[in-house]
Amino acid sequence: MSGNNQKFLEQLRGGQLQQLFDFLPGVYFVVKNRTGQVMMANDVAVRLCGFESEEEMVGRTDHDIFSPERADAYVEDDLHVFETGESIIDRVELAPDPNHSINWFVTTKIPLYSREDKIIGLACIARNLTDAYEKRRPYAEMNEVLEYVRANFAAPIKLEELARIANLSSSQFERRFKKVFQITPTRHILNVRIRAACHLLSSTNDTIASIALESGFYDHSHFIRSFRKVMGIAPNEYRQHPW
Repeated sequence: MSGNNQKFLEQLRGGQLQQLFDFLPGVYFVVKNRTGQVMMANDVAVRLCGFESEEEMVGRTDHDIFSPERADAYVEDDLHVFETGESIIDRVELAPDPNHSINWFVTTKIPLYSREDKIIGLACIARNLTDAYEKRRPYAEMNEVLEYVRANFAAPIKLEELARIANLSSSQFERRFKKVFQITPTRHILNVRIRAACHLLSSTNDTIASIALESGFYDHSHFIRSFRKVMGIAPNEYRQHPW
């Protein structure tokens, strides 16, 4: 174990990782520091990332391990955790394995704090859904929809277009989406846009009006109302005290 790795682990408040250790069997587990370097990884993570030992993986970043597109998505999520202190809970996403096949994971990321209550890293667990086809199938049917929303949230998104991508009628699509994800497609789009706005509020000096447009809101007052409804505070308040 390197000196930097040991120093990082010594800074952690005791017991923070215990809540994740209880779920480790068959689960991908990684701890990263604020610069995105891997500090800890279990055998499942080591194997899926193409390494033979934890020592080989420690110190590497997502861009050292994954394709640029996939690494960018992971880093974006990590930055959200670092900058807001918000956990990402049960996000369904794709992850390639060393054989270039596709695995489905339900991923959770939580911030890790030092004894001084500063975020110094994050812990990630991911449960593999690939081994159970019936569990995977509903998510697989919606993956193109999720990717489309992720890539196009700043533009107008019509439910008819999402239904077409899913090869369903509009009514079938809305019912299926809600059954799989427990929220409506419209609410999912709103959540993605609000998350993008939170990132811009905490990482840029852009005006509120500009951030509204960049996040897919074409009515400034609608953005303010939507942000307050989802986050419980106004955008300017969030900017002053990001979560």
